Amino acid sequence: MSEPQDATVPDVPEAGRPRRRWLLPAAGLAATLAVALAVVVVTGSDPERQVSRTVAAPTSLPPTSPSPSVAGVPVVSPTPAATPTRAATPTRRPAPARSTAGAAPRPRATTSSPRVSCTPAGVVDVVQVFTNGQVKVAARTDGESTDQLCAGERVRVFWATYRRTADGGATLYRSQVRYLDRSSPTWTMQLVLPDTCGPWYVASGAWSIPQTLKPGVVPFGGGKLNWETGEHC
Repeated sequence: MSEPQDATVPDVPEAGRPRRRWLLPAAGLAATLAVALAVVVVTGSDPERQVSRTVAAPTSLPPTSPSPSVAGVPVVSPTPAATPTRAATPTRRPAPARSTAGAAPRPRATTSSPRVSCTPAGVVDVVQVFTNGQVKVAARTDGESTDQLCAGERVRVFWATYRRTADGGATLYRSQVRYLDRSSPTWTMQLVLPDTCGPWYVASGAWSIPQTLKPGVVPFGGGKLNWETGEHC
């Protein structure tokens, strides 16, 4: 009886092996294409996502024209300054013209100078001091200066000259008295002097004229108008 032969699978020839190796990459590529196609189908079937993509897409800005350049240097155009607006000035209506026809002229205001008060017995001024024996005096009657001679009043004026004595005193040599009023307010007196140097006085007021003067005595107080004591003779 013959031995049974082993049931062995015959060897695959070498030519069949490369076909198995090509089938594996082809199967992987087909699976990748199937997944991509499924993603495209799912994405294309969702209209909301398409709308959202359309809205989210950035708006393209209009192309800006390039700034002009001079000799390759860009020139920046100045921005026009805003013109300030002025507030509307209210217009004034012209005042209606007044007719002067038949209008009575207005009286002009008269300015009167204040009335100067008078002084009893008045005040006498020396108009011309002693010159060649003459002295001119005048009472105030001009109506402008103060201490005017009152109406109906008169003021006593006089002159007196003296001769020097050996003891240093003096005796009366000549004198004259006159009254000034508003009708005769001035007097140009002519003094009579002794041959020798001596004192003389021109005064106003009710002073008495002494006959003798003691050494160092000056008479007539504040009534003296023009005088010389004779000390420098």
